[in-house]
Amino acid sequence: MENRKISVRFIARTAILLALTIVFQTIGRAIPLGQFNQFITGSLVNACLLIAAATTGIWGGAAVALLAPFGAILTGASMPLPFAPVVAVGNFILVLMFVLIKKNQILGIGVGAVLKFAFLFAGVNIFVNLMRLPAQKAGAMIATFSWPQLVTAAIGGVLALLVLKALGKVIKT
Repeated sequence: MENRKISVRFIARTAILLALTIVFQTIGRAIPLGQFNQFITGSLVNACLLIAAATTGIWGGAAVALLAPFGAILTGASMPLPFAPVVAVGNFILVLMFVLIKKNQILGIGVGAVLKFAFLFAGVNIFVNLMRLPAQKAGAMIATFSWPQLVTAAIGGVLALLVLKALGKVIKT
């Protein structure tokens, strides 16, 4: 019976955090915030990734991290579908570092943010060259998947820590 409770709790938390991630992505595109949109939406999405990892472990965090870019595309993101797996892996790197360095959550977020940024920056540069995207589209993608990823992962980490602290014992598994 206990395994079933844990399984149901895991599925429910993972599903809620994935749904919340998709809601943030949808709202982020619906509200015209201009260039600030990425910083607000990206930070909220990264917070959801880290909260999922903290409340469900690596598997729930990985599920949200890997599915989030596809949810973004389904809700109208202008990201090319072939680039979604690159974003998914970048998200997973953030989650993985947070889980692996869980004894020092701030360090885990910092390392995860830097590695996510580095992976996405390298990935987007390789992608735009392989796909031979027009200069304007390539420039927009590189701008989106460069330093703002570092900033949004860090802000998302701070938000996640605040939410996790507020939730306290409620989220203990």
